[in-house]
Amino acid sequence: MTSSNHQLLGQLFRDCRQELLGFLLGRVGCAQTADDLCQESFVRLWRSGDLNRITNPRAYLFKTALNLLTDHHRSRKGRMSLLTDLDEANSTDLSAEERTAETVTLASERLDRVSAALEELSPLSQRIFYLCRFEGLKQREIAERLGVSVRTVEEHLKRTLLHLARRVEVE
Repeated sequence: MTSSNHQLLGQLFRDCRQELLGFLLGRVGCAQTADDLCQESFVRLWRSGDLNRITNPRAYLFKTALNLLTDHHRSRKGRMSLLTDLDEANSTDLSAEERTAETVTLASERLDRVSAALEELSPLSQRIFYLCRFEGLKQREIAERLGVSVRTVEEHLKRTLLHLARRVEVE
């Protein structure tokens, strides 16, 4: 990064950091998450290359933060969806008092089937599934992290989800 890029990024950091933090905090309600998203926004701006080519770096920064915020919300939904689906399937319309040892056992057995089905997959498929569902990474980010193509990530996720659907629902 050139000296002018360093200066531009430093100035943008000084001028916009507090405003960006407030923007993010108002949307996530957690100071730590807002700080992480703010930092990642600046990192992505820095990685974008020559900052002088960006017409409006402030707008670019806030758009990046908004995209990260969207990804964050998606990943939270994704992380919780499997467990929520299992819970809802096994305790629909039951209050906490109405849950019996039988429903708890059924939920536990279903979770065991999910775990067993995941163990049947290749280590690469397991890793891709974990990064997608529990770390909330995008397919492109997973591909970069693992050194594979986006198409490979897509195929592994597709096969994993089909495998889980067959193994968990059929048994």
